[in-house]
Amino acid sequence: SSRRMGAGLPLGPWAVILSFTVLIILNGVVWLAKRHKNVAMGSRRAQLTAEITFLRREAAKLNTPSTYAKCAKFQRLANAKEKELADVTAGPAVPGLAERLVMLCSAVKVLLLGAITLALWEVPVAHVLPRRALAPLGRLLAFPQGAQLAAFGGVAVAPWLLVADTATQALARAAFPQPTAEQLAAVVDAERLTKEAEATGRIRSGAAAASAATVPPGAVSSS
Repeated sequence: SSRRMGAGLPLGPWAVILSFTVLIILNGVVWLAKRHKNVAMGSRRAQLTAEITFLRREAAKLNTPSTYAKCAKFQRLANAKEKELADVTAGPAVPGLAERLVMLCSAVKVLLLGAITLALWEVPVAHVLPRRALAPLGRLLAFPQGAQLAAFGGVAVAPWLLVADTATQALARAAFPQPTAEQLAAVVDAERLTKEAEATGRIRSGAAAASAATVPPGAVSSS
């Protein structure tokens, strides 16, 4: 076993460097893609929720006989915003760029880790001296050769790849943390929403008038 272990060492350090570098790139790209999607959806949901709250509050203030028409405009716009919020929460039917990028990087990672594992399955990729530094995980880090590699402070490829994958994911999250709720807080533009509600009312009125104009004169019968 010592000859086999010694034969694996020249390639082992390069495998460690290569796998760690590739994993930090792939896991970094995956995390950034997921983070971008979460930030975009989170900020849009927060914006729509704040706008719906504002529109419902304004509609309640205007729910009087003299201002009912304006109240209805705010209610219609709030209903449209709620439908948009449901669509955003459900997510797109077709995977977007972020989802395709995550799937591509995940596939590349699986193929790469599989190839490295098969190539270096029976040889160590690193030595840790002194050996007691690995205690009590020496046998676990030497899997599947356990007792053979643990006696020399060897680290097998499978445990190394698991540790490297976990560590690089943690590094990516630490380097690019998720934004806080305060950073995603939405600012409601009351003037813009008021104009949008007025425009929604005009569009609805114009559509009703156009529909009425298309009815043939003889279609209405007199009693």
